[in-house]
Amino acid sequence: MTTPDQFNDVWQTGRYRLGSTALRLLPFLRAQIPIGSTVNDYGSGTGRAEKGLLEFCSRVNMVDFAPVALESDARLLIGKGLTYVVSPLETLPKDFPVADWGICINVLMTVEPNRLHDILAEMRRTCRNLIVEVYDWPDVRLGIDLTLIKGDAAFWAEQLRKHWPSVESLNSPEHSRRYITIGREN
Repeated sequence: MTTPDQFNDVWQTGRYRLGSTALRLLPFLRAQIPIGSTVNDYGSGTGRAEKGLLEFCSRVNMVDFAPVALESDARLLIGKGLTYVVSPLETLPKDFPVADWGICINVLMTVEPNRLHDILAEMRRTCRNLIVEVYDWPDVRLGIDLTLIKGDAAFWAEQLRKHWPSVESLNSPEHSRRYITIGREN
């Protein structure tokens, strides 16, 4: 089980800040998300990708359950096209914005399997289309394997099909065991 306190520890001392997949995926995201779209970033972490998203998106709404993850550069953008809320993904605030697109990068494989359906249902409630990237290898930090769901591309496509009518699996530009799945409203 992973909790906000465990993730706060991982963010502070578990070397989790060393990279940002969402930042590295910005060219891919830019090719998928139409200019002027609104975006919800589920499990937004550091917020490093948000400045790049705001270059072509009209608004980005960030949500994460580990408040220590957000870095100062992203905090400066709050109120300038960026919103930020601390919340579990399976119980988003009732007034959380509905966006054209959602992104969820390297998050869903870290949730407890029994919470996955509720999380995807909340994402579907609050975004029309969703881009997910996950990986399937153990990610041990501070003695905790953060990868609680080790599914392949077919598994993730099946999960998104429960919530979106059109689902596509794409190869990640980074690694063959990173899976990108896109759920579209139409």
